[in-house]
Amino acid sequence: MQTLSIRAFDGPPARSETASPADALPATAVHRHLRGLYRFVRALGADAELAADLCQEAFVVAWRKGGAAMPDRALGAFLRRSARLLWLQHHRRERRREKAIAAAAERLWVDEADRRDERFAALRACVERLRGRAASAVRLAYGEGRGRSEIAAELGLRSNGVKTLLARTRRWLAECVGRQS
Repeated sequence: MQTLSIRAFDGPPARSETASPADALPATAVHRHLRGLYRFVRALGADAELAADLCQEAFVVAWRKGGAAMPDRALGAFLRRSARLLWLQHHRRERRREKAIAAAAERLWVDEADRRDERFAALRACVERLRGRAASAVRLAYGEGRGRSEIAAELGLRSNGVKTLLARTRRWLAECVGRQS
């Protein structure tokens, strides 16, 4: 089991006039509620790291709201309610972030699809410019799906010669597409 440590809340909270260091939650109250609160947040579905963060935030909220003056049972309920609200806030932020990421991915996909269409058109134009063995090798390899030995037999080359011819042709096509894009 993972052990948690909550930092001592000995400094004043940011922009709060209601809590002071004297109002800090006693360490015994933190230790008494920490394990149950952690289990509660994990039961909500938080991973270990997020659960630890949410527990700490819930204790800070309790401190700022004067939790030291609350009876023990009320403090436990307040901590669970605070942790649940913090969990919901976290999910709302994540949902907004996911929507933004999905929208950006959609825009990127559309832009990339447009560029891909342009590159395919440029590739087709470059392939049409091929002549002789290079055109035949490309047609046989990529149009008909033939292997190197079959292409070699048809073009009167050795297998390694077809490999070299296709490599050179692919390089030339890449340069040709690059010039047209």
